[in-house]
Amino acid sequence: MRHVVATIVMCFPALAWSAPMPEGRWVGTVQIPGRELPIVVDLRADPAGAWAGSIIVPGLGVKGAALKDITVKDGDIAFALASALGSRTQAPPSFEARLDSADTMTGRMREAGLEASFKLARSGPAQVEAPPASTPVSRALEGEWAGEFELGGYPRHVTIAFENHGGGVATAQFLIVGKQRNVLPVELVVQDGAFVRVESPSMQINFEGSLAPDSTELRGVVELGLLEIPLALRRSAGRTS
Repeated sequence: MRHVVATIVMCFPALAWSAPMPEGRWVGTVQIPGRELPIVVDLRADPAGAWAGSIIVPGLGVKGAALKDITVKDGDIAFALASALGSRTQAPPSFEARLDSADTMTGRMREAGLEASFKLARSGPAQVEAPPASTPVSRALEGEWAGEFELGGYPRHVTIAFENHGGGVATAQFLIVGKQRNVLPVELVVQDGAFVRVESPSMQINFEGSLAPDSTELRGVVELGLLEIPLALRRSAGRTS
């Protein structure tokens, strides 16, 4: 009988062992120094075998951030954040893991030369969030807006210039001038009624605000990582909608 089983396994190796697939929602913690950081990872493969994913890190204000460089092979998984939690000088965090069973994985997160272990458990089907898409902006918003906020005792001059393009999307030029001149790479421009949001994930700097009913002011906050600073923008002199 033993010889029969061995013959079957040799002829049909897939019956001997097949690594579980990581598709699903995974919930757990990263053991960073001094505390546990909760994370939620969603992974999903399309019919062609291409993987997509997103991550939630409640303690760092990350919700549904896209993943990139997802690889899955023989129970080993690797992925990285596409842009969230990265900066101009540091790449976003990356993760490497091993499926210990069909419902658990363990691994290490790497960021800025540091490593931290993590453990995740499968909690259900994947809920991968589609990356947000830019929208057009109204004529009242088109053009250049300028304002100023203070940080660390120094003023920061802010300019945001909105422009619509063919294809139904808008872009924005986002400039902050303080001790240095910083032109921020903008990845998302969204207007929904009076609500306006401009995101530069690679710099961890965003602007969110509301357009006044008379379209003379754009009042909101500039987000610097987890810090929110009030900011009011007015249309630059010589620019009209």
